[in-house]
Amino acid sequence: MKVTLKEAHDIVYEQRTHQITVEIDGEEYIVRQTEDDNGCDFYVFHKDFENGWTKPYELEEGELQETLSKLANFAHDDYIFSTSKEGKEVDMDELEDY
Repeated sequence: MKVTLKEAHDIVYEQRTHQITVEIDGEEYIVRQTEDDNGCDFYVFHKDFENGWTKPYELEEGELQETLSKLANFAHDDYIFSTSKEGKEVDMDELEDY
């Protein structure tokens, strides 16, 4: 069988999802930032959300929506959300500095 390479290896589409789990006022949330060649999108999971997963900007406006949106925007940051910081309070002011 003769095989001829017609086009060299190339990445034609790539997607990456960053995920953190946080506790806000005693409730657990999973926060994701999904990025691909077309841009970023954000998702949040909570057991009480109608479909489980939702986009933070689709939540009712208020402090929770603002906090989850901010966390989703920085979920990719492996310094702010490093394993050495697990169990510690997130300094939300630190997110303002970026």
